[in-house]
Amino acid sequence: MRFFGKSLIVLATAFVLVLSHSVFSQDKKKLTKEMCITFIELPASVGFGEVDVQAINYLILQSLKNHEVKAAGFVVGSYIGEGFDVLGEWLNDGHTLGSMTNTNQDYHQVDIASFIKDIASGNEALEPMLAGFGQKKRYFRFPYLHYGTRIEEKDAAMIYLDEQNNLVAHATILVEDYLFNLTLEKMGKEPDSNTLEQLRDEYLEHLETEIEAAEYKAKDLLKKNCRQILLLRANRLNAIFLEDILTLIEHLEYKFVTLERALKDPLYVKAEAYFGSRGVGYIDMILLSDPDMLPAE
Repeated sequence: MRFFGKSLIVLATAFVLVLSHSVFSQDKKKLTKEMCITFIELPASVGFGEVDVQAINYLILQSLKNHEVKAAGFVVGSYIGEGFDVLGEWLNDGHTLGSMTNTNQDYHQVDIASFIKDIASGNEALEPMLAGFGQKKRYFRFPYLHYGTRIEEKDAAMIYLDEQNNLVAHATILVEDYLFNLTLEKMGKEPDSNTLEQLRDEYLEHLETEIEAAEYKAKDLLKKNCRQILLLRANRLNAIFLEDILTLIEHLEYKFVTLERALKDPLYVKAEAYFGSRGVGYIDMILLSDPDMLPAE
């Protein structure tokens, strides 16, 4: 990852100023639902092209501030590098940081001992910053939401995390932002505004579909909605379009809550026994669980 100075920040800010005049009404409705916004792969997701860590985080943090959102970001230890000050800005703004291993390796491709070692290394890389800023709770998110394909793998990781007082930060709404970001990268550093607007509209439509699907599944499982947790990557796509993303979520009558509050929803203490190879949201983990491995109610 590389830093490029203020020029790309100015350019990216211009994108936001042009595109933030969303089709969604800015009038505040009565917000009756709750959602936590989370980002993975901080300081910034690795892409196929050059990644401007400063520009991405500047835009994300500014949009979060504009909408009074306290988000959670999950850090890959080996990505920190020169992004240490960037992570400090997250904590200074009142956001929560958690770890997602040191190398972002896939638990489904390594053995138990190697994965636990990677968890420990990731925690060690982030701990001085969390302690220095006084964050009391420690959170962890599994890379790719891969918890293990065998009960022994899942149990070993969960036991270790519990011993380290790490709370697992699940997610309920997943989007294919990496595919949309790849399309953005192919447009180059200065995309045509019409093409960029089309990409935004397609992405927001996809996001709305996934939110509505998560609501439907929650009501099917719980007979009511839950405190949803949205998973986004810390990439250029979400940096440029975050103003519109947050406005859309407000339009859907959600208010923003912290990760700590979201995880207190009864959903996240429901038992699950999912051992599939795909990374899915927590509601799907429950719905797709092996019934023979669930505790008797």
